[in-house]
Amino acid sequence: MTTVLAVDLGSASGRVLAGTFADGRVEVADVHRFKHQALRDGASLTWDVETMWEQTVIGLRKAVAAHPDAVSVSIDTWGVDFAPLDADDELVGPVRAYRDERTSRTLGEFRSRLGDREFFDLTGLQPATINTANQLVALLVEEPELAARAASVLFLPDYFAWRLTGVKGWSRTIASTSGLAEPGAGRFSDEVFDRLGIPRRWVGGISADRTVVGQCSVPGLEGLTVVRGGAHDSACAVHGLPIDEGKRAYFLSCGSWSVLGAIEDAPLMSDAAFDLGITNEARTDGGVRPLFNITGMWILQEIQRQWEREGTPTDTDELVARARQCPPAAAYFNPDDPRFAEPGDMQRKIDEALAAQGAPLPQSMPEYVRVIIESFAHRYARAVGELTEATGRAPDQLNLVGGGARNRLLCDLTASLAGITVVAGPIEASTFGSLLAQLEALGELDPADRPSVIAASASTRVHVPQAR
Repeated sequence: MTTVLAVDLGSASGRVLAGTFADGRVEVADVHRFKHQALRDGASLTWDVETMWEQTVIGLRKAVAAHPDAVSVSIDTWGVDFAPLDADDELVGPVRAYRDERTSRTLGEFRSRLGDREFFDLTGLQPATINTANQLVALLVEEPELAARAASVLFLPDYFAWRLTGVKGWSRTIASTSGLAEPGAGRFSDEVFDRLGIPRRWVGGISADRTVVGQCSVPGLEGLTVVRGGAHDSACAVHGLPIDEGKRAYFLSCGSWSVLGAIEDAPLMSDAAFDLGITNEARTDGGVRPLFNITGMWILQEIQRQWEREGTPTDTDELVARARQCPPAAAYFNPDDPRFAEPGDMQRKIDEALAAQGAPLPQSMPEYVRVIIESFAHRYARAVGELTEATGRAPDQLNLVGGGARNRLLCDLTASLAGITVVAGPIEASTFGSLLAQLEALGELDPADRPSVIAASASTRVHVPQAR
């Protein structure tokens, strides 16, 4: 029996879980959860990393108290963000959030140094304001005095791993989201650093996932080995997917925003991949995840917030159940329409999109939910076809994880419209994948046995296509 711990830090909450491996399955226990948020600091948007750190330590101490046999821990976060450190390893200013507006102001300067297609060819990523590369250019351009003091930058999961161990490193999966590394993220790209004017000394070499960082030095946690179990949350999620041997799968991470991707051995670098908006990110097990973004459950969340502001309490599960009883929507809208990217009066925006087609408007809250979910399912089905064209190989199944996996109507409609079996769950795939990766790194689990352990441990549902 072996117990390992996973710290999963999302952009609004964090959690610490324990996984105990015995008799071919992993039993997962929820230990500690907490909220945090990006803070408005004057004109800047920053992360409260001290709260995240304090709560992580609290959670790990709870975990060790409840599971004194725990042997390791791994930390995963979202991508692209980083902590700049000076020569004394103190933070140089605040830790900026990827939505900080300064990167929009400096995007033109970024593109003057490195064009969009050149950037893709050198990194396998699409140019975007959120990329670490653009954030670092913004730091150099807008805050040169802070940039001059910086001696190193650590991606967020590596920053917290360093605080646990005193060992600096740059994990492959998180480096692959940065726009600073070569396609597949085997190493950082010296040319990108040179073209963008970013000091190469700010980072070291890239470390593979499923490797040991070092021993924890935090009082009370000295018995834990810190492991790179997959520093990027989406990479961890893919590592925990239930995929039968010989099956080809796409994955759809469905939350406020959605990501559709394939599981490949090598990056997709074709014109078709670039035109589709493919970003090639690394997998925990050494492969890559070519993927692209789709608007997700944000639209449903936002219309619920609107109804509640107007005085009508909502329950998502109840609304979805009632939407299932509604007849199929007369029309649907494109969730990627820019009007849906901004908050505010989502019901009116949906009305406008439907009215432009001459379609009747929903007459009740469940009918609005029905048309929203059908619109998601149509978009996901179209995206599966687009990704199939880019990869040249159709999938056997679509693994759907994240909050959307709870939405049975969404899973049913996506399966039917895409004509593909949808495997929903595990919902908390990122932590599950982190636990599995740690067990593999420690030699407790043979990677070849991972599918059988997932099958024995994970709670999933299968949705097969139905005639409409």
